[in-house]
Amino acid sequence: MSDSAKDSPKNPKKEEPGSASHKKEELLTLDKLAMKKGSKLPIFRVNLLMRKEEQLKVQARLLKWLLSSGRFIVVFVELLTIGAFVYRYKLDTDLADLQDKIKEQVLYIQSLKNDEAQIRQTQFQLATIKQARNDGTNYSSVLVKIAGLTPKNIKLLNITINTTPASSQTTFAVTGETPSNLELSAFIRALQKDPAFAGATLTNVSFEGTTSFTITGTIATKGVKSS
Repeated sequence: MSDSAKDSPKNPKKEEPGSASHKKEELLTLDKLAMKKGSKLPIFRVNLLMRKEEQLKVQARLLKWLLSSGRFIVVFVELLTIGAFVYRYKLDTDLADLQDKIKEQVLYIQSLKNDEAQIRQTQFQLATIKQARNDGTNYSSVLVKIAGLTPKNIKLLNITINTTPASSQTTFAVTGETPSNLELSAFIRALQKDPAFAGATLTNVSFEGTTSFTITGTIATKGVKSS
């Protein structure tokens, strides 16, 4: 080798960017620039660890808040909880009293069961009687009409009035005796002319000293409605 080659200095190796030594050199360069006068390069430093002194300050602030404003909130919450328990106890007491009253009323109502059945039966009977009077025939009016149409010499022995539920018709049968056939004929004609009666006919007659007869017909309910 020549002397010039021996005397020439060896070329230093270049460090690769991103290595640890390269980053260290960059940080040293930034610190030097910041120390120079007139350097306006901003430096940002973030400390993610909390010092013990700051932890004590936070605890002191929390304790101070609990002793000042926090105690009122705690007292309010406790009062609200106690009030809820008291109100719940009152509701349970009222519910128990109400259940006792209901049991007493149930026993009283059960004791009136027989009376209620009798009252209902009586009401049903009264309603049936009222409906029968409104829809049926006034039997007292029928008897009064028959008595008014009967001649003086005719003696009535029996008057039968029968209502058939299936046909809703009311029939009558008059049994009597008379010494005069003319009065019997007049009685039949009077029944036939009266609008309260329909189909009055002589169904049975016998002549044994006096004339015995039976007259049957239908009562027109429109003429003798119950009042």
